[in-house]
Amino acid sequence: MKRKLLNAAAALLLAAPSAAQKAQPAEPPAWEGAVQGAIKTGDITVVTPVTGITTAQETYDVFAPFDGRVEEIHAELFSFATVKTTLARMVSTEMAALLDSSTEDSRKQTERRWKDVYEYTEIKPETQGVVTNVYAEPRTKVNKGDRLFTIAKKVVVIGRNTEPLYSALGAGMTAKVSHARTGEEFDTRLVNFLKLKGSPLYNRLWMEVTDLKDGIKIGEQFDGTLFVGKSEDAMLVPRAHLVGSGGRRFLITEVKTGLETALETEILGHSSVYLQPPGAVEAKDGKTKKVR
Repeated sequence: MKRKLLNAAAALLLAAPSAAQKAQPAEPPAWEGAVQGAIKTGDITVVTPVTGITTAQETYDVFAPFDGRVEEIHAELFSFATVKTTLARMVSTEMAALLDSSTEDSRKQTERRWKDVYEYTEIKPETQGVVTNVYAEPRTKVNKGDRLFTIAKKVVVIGRNTEPLYSALGAGMTAKVSHARTGEEFDTRLVNFLKLKGSPLYNRLWMEVTDLKDGIKIGEQFDGTLFVGKSEDAMLVPRAHLVGSGGRRFLITEVKTGLETALETEILGHSSVYLQPPGAVEAKDGKTKKVR
């Protein structure tokens, strides 16, 4: 009997440290003591600087309608033309011979005398666009079907943003760009974009010029600013304070609770107070209300 009591006492002594370990307080949660922040309300405008080279798209050629001579060239390289613009004036081979036989003084009289038989033909484009090539020269003979001009229906600036862009892009965004050398400005519209491989904050951009006019040099550099978006009275927090998981973004906010059991808690809503992630470092680029 005495031996049984000694064995029982020894068992209790061996079990005592394990019980003491279980009685130790649990480790504090990872977010315990995290700095608190507040969701602010304000305006946010997102823009990004862009640069690119102009390219001609949807081009077509203007051909000589008959055998003859180009008397005058009115269009210059990179000039803007509409369907009413006279690019050049042509005369037939016969009319050219008649004009050549006249002296300089009698030329105008000859033109008036024979205008019912021989007349100048005005060469005009099919659609509006920018003259990207001029192949003919004044007082040069041409055959039917010879190329006289090339017209670009569209001009697109192909480039990229030059600073990191954190907001999503969308077709239709606008940018005002200016010629790097002359400073002349043009309005553009974003028609396509593609993230650069290995640089997700930079994008290849296709921006179509929407106000075609004289001076839109092809193959030259244009710089400007792309307007991405603007929100007023928006809820704002530092981007570094968001927590990413599974492709989604979260904010650890203070919640208002209701009924509770040992397993569940009723959530009634949340406040504007949130916990900053441990070790979060805010980006500092000198901007307060304007971010990229």
